[in-house]
Amino acid sequence: MKEKYIKSPLNYVGGKYKLLKEILPLFPNDIDVFVDLFGGGFNVGINTTANKVVYNDLENHVVELLKYLKDNDTDKLLSEIDSLIEKYNLSKENAEGFNQLREYYNEENNSPIVFYTMICYAFNYQIRFNQNGKYNMPFGKARSSFSPSLRQKFIEFVGELHKKDCMFFNVPFDKFRFDELDKDDFVYCDPPYFNSV
Repeated sequence: MKEKYIKSPLNYVGGKYKLLKEILPLFPNDIDVFVDLFGGGFNVGINTTANKVVYNDLENHVVELLKYLKDNDTDKLLSEIDSLIEKYNLSKENAEGFNQLREYYNEENNSPIVFYTMICYAFNYQIRFNQNGKYNMPFGKARSSFSPSLRQKFIEFVGELHKKDCMFFNVPFDKFRFDELDKDDFVYCDPPYFNSV
């Protein structure tokens, strides 16, 4: 097993990055298709050595973001993030810029890269939407930003994502097509916390 693991650039409640050294050795050595049924931040799936990785999650914004990261060049993605940071003068202190970006996302442009840039400056980098489907996390004052360490994490994650054969789904776990799997495939189930769905 790898000693250095790729860490997701998404801060997911219940993320398994710190437990990878205990989790990954429990998996079979030769996996054809690895299904991350409750994919979350994708810390587990991105670190498997399976021939193909299937990511599934109910949070469609994250599914669309991961597809976008997979389908676009790293330099293009970083350029898009940097352009938004510059346009809205985003920093750990600029609540007004964050609020303007959040309004832009909610009212005009809910693209995956705007979504990602916004959560980089949100409170604890968290993802939360109200009943009307509007992103409503507050500003992460003095804490959250697209810092150099997060940038490096992003680059490493996207680089690994580009190397993998991945498929992305947004279906309830009980609607997943398990009948299409065979004996060399492996399903990993880490269900969400009780009050998070």
